[in-house]
Amino acid sequence: MQRRESDLSVMNLVGANAIFAFGESSYRNGAIFGPLRGCQLEAIFIRTGQVEVRHDNRAFVLSSPGVAIVGSQKTLEYRYGPADMCNVLWCQYISGGLRTNGIEKMLPLFGPVSLSEAAKSLFKVGADIHTDLYAETQNFSSSLGITVLEELIARKKIQESVANIPVQALRVRRYIEDNYSSNITMNILAKASGLSPQHLNRLYRAAFNENPLDHLWRLRVRRGAYLLRHTGMRISQIAYQTGFKTPNHFSRLIRRKYEISPKELRAKKWQGEMVFGDE
Repeated sequence: MQRRESDLSVMNLVGANAIFAFGESSYRNGAIFGPLRGCQLEAIFIRTGQVEVRHDNRAFVLSSPGVAIVGSQKTLEYRYGPADMCNVLWCQYISGGLRTNGIEKMLPLFGPVSLSEAAKSLFKVGADIHTDLYAETQNFSSSLGITVLEELIARKKIQESVANIPVQALRVRRYIEDNYSSNITMNILAKASGLSPQHLNRLYRAAFNENPLDHLWRLRVRRGAYLLRHTGMRISQIAYQTGFKTPNHFSRLIRRKYEISPKELRAKKWQGEMVFGDE
């Protein structure tokens, strides 16, 4: 049965008043932490060494540098080694009230997650919160804990979705994102994928729910809008730099996307206004 997106929401699982604690710990080879009893939910970032995580009747190994979402319904245990010293940053849900069915919904998400710079920064911020200021920083820690888990869940979902996408479609998407300012045609993309244009179009649409050229133009418009708001480049410069053949074409697509002209879009940025549909 397919799960609804809301079923896997951290906020839905832990509630708006959830309390999280952050910390940093070091363990020697052979050290064991746990077992913790009952429903547990946390995230860990192992910076040096390796740890075997045993949660209920499952287990996985996490090596540095690595992050993971960890949860259990009955028991949770960490076994460190074989490195002489293991260093780990952790984010733990501590306010209680987790239900078994909530943990069960998240079972597919538990385990190692691809490490991002955002995740590393979030863990570091949490670990730097001084314990003497816990009462004053509780709300911040709780928001940060939810953010950490949401970041890791998003990364996990990306991993799973990418695993099911044909390599040719991924290759073409990467080619578009690396070369969007160049002259790109369907024949060029077909050659990059090793498929016929018709086959590539069907494969790409099935994977991403759009055809390759739609993605190309959407990317060009988004990049152009970014340059309008964050640089002083002339509109014509931005148009040519983002792959448009004429400034008029660039202006038409900006207006179609944002319902205002490039000049108006730039003015809204300097006035501190947020533009609907900004990405």
